[in-house]
Amino acid sequence: MRKFTNILLCAALIVCMSPTAFAQSEGAKQGISFAAYCDSEEDIVTAIKSGADYVSLADSVKLSEAVKAVENTGTLLIVDADSIEEADEKLKETASLNETGSVLFRIKAGAGKSVEWAKNNGALLIGYYKGNIYPIAVAKISGYAQPCCRAILMQTNNQDGVILHNSVTSFFEKHGIKGMFSFTDSTKSAKRTDSARSWDDLVARGYEIIETAYPADFAQYLAQNTAEREKLAASVEKAVAVNTEGCKPNRISTYENALTDAKALLQDGSSATYAMADARALLDEAVEKINLDDGSKVTGDFKITPARVFWALFGIALVLSWQIYFRKHWGKAN
Repeated sequence: MRKFTNILLCAALIVCMSPTAFAQSEGAKQGISFAAYCDSEEDIVTAIKSGADYVSLADSVKLSEAVKAVENTGTLLIVDADSIEEADEKLKETASLNETGSVLFRIKAGAGKSVEWAKNNGALLIGYYKGNIYPIAVAKISGYAQPCCRAILMQTNNQDGVILHNSVTSFFEKHGIKGMFSFTDSTKSAKRTDSARSWDDLVARGYEIIETAYPADFAQYLAQNTAEREKLAASVEKAVAVNTEGCKPNRISTYENALTDAKALLQDGSSATYAMADARALLDEAVEKINLDDGSKVTGDFKITPARVFWALFGIALVLSWQIYFRKHWGKAN
């Protein structure tokens, strides 16, 4: 019995000291997912092996082949349609293949018509909007915010379009729908390339699902993102243990702000890699300087010295003398 108890105590100690355990308790799990654009059945297989959450299809891929490839893999198939009528045809085809549960329809039609079609047919939907008009973009997010809709794909050919701004992307969370951005068509991807730098940029702007033609590369990006999350969690763990008693107020403020920002990024499962890296650097610096006492000055430090007291009093006296002077002259003039 004693041996068993000791084993349990050792196991508990290991778990408590593990940075990974800290990351799991303090932070959210990885919340970024991705869709792989596939030109062939072989591409679908590669995408699935890379961990793609979704696959979308070029016109060269037969729907029947795609349905068979994703069967029992957990990867969802995105079926594109230019109209409600085309969606009807493809729905019948997937139904004839006894596969509808792992299919999402992305229809380039109005939100109202698409949602109504999905509800009537028991289908799952990905919304669609391409444009750069703020009220329409927000209305689209609201219109697709239905239980049958898993996400909304938003595109623009403007490199600084409104769909890239928080004034629009903040509505994803407000309406409980995920934002999706695609890099598979350069005329619609806000003049950004299908690369890790662009993926991280769109994740930072609030998009949780990225569509790419490079699933293996995106898997590497996700691994780097997760690794940065773990590093940030370790820095937060170290920072939490810091004793701020007796430290300078400005240093405490810098430390607390950095710690708050870092914790917020950990709580968000879809934080950008660069944002977590920047937050970690700022937090580590704040922790390093909070108890620094080697004569070095940190921005914001203030120390009362005889010279500073003299110049402060001199400045006050100067201001008062000018006020007295002007009041006397103004009084005579009146």
